[in-house]
Amino acid sequence: MRAGSEGARLHTLSVGAWMPGALVRLALLLVVVAVGLVSGTGPLWQWLCVGAAAVAALVPRTMAAWLAAAMLALGLLLVPPELWRTAVVVGAVHAVHVLGSLALAIPVRSRVQLRVLVPTVRRFVAIQAVSQSVVLAAGVVLPAAGDVALPWAAPVGALALLGVALLLLRSVRGARE
Repeated sequence: MRAGSEGARLHTLSVGAWMPGALVRLALLLVVVAVGLVSGTGPLWQWLCVGAAAVAALVPRTMAAWLAAAMLALGLLLVPPELWRTAVVVGAVHAVHVLGSLALAIPVRSRVQLRVLVPTVRRFVAIQAVSQSVVLAAGVVLPAAGDVALPWAAPVGALALLGVALLLLRSVRGARE
């Protein structure tokens, strides 16, 4: 017998409630598949979204999750506008962003302690409360303006979001230097 092998273990590691790291990638794929099916876009568009999500689930470094999110959002331009569809896609795009970010950080074979995800879930819920309120307000205000279609609103909003993102990146780079 070796020295010290006769006693019980001195140290144990207890992870607590956990989930497999692969579940994050699976959730990413399931969100895109579910929203792709209910979005009402054509089968080709749905398969392209699912394909991008599958690539993102298998190889997160490809950043294909954000391609899938963009395709879900652009899919809204392919179908008649409906408030429920917009709300679902806004939530899904945010979920894909969060899950894509987590997939980049969490190895597929790891165990993720559920308590670690609580701040992420809280942020997700807080942001969705605000964004879904904006979707609801837009759904109430825009039909009151008449049956005027606003096809230019999505590209203008995307450009505004790009501008904000670039400003934030510039400020982050300035803080590092």
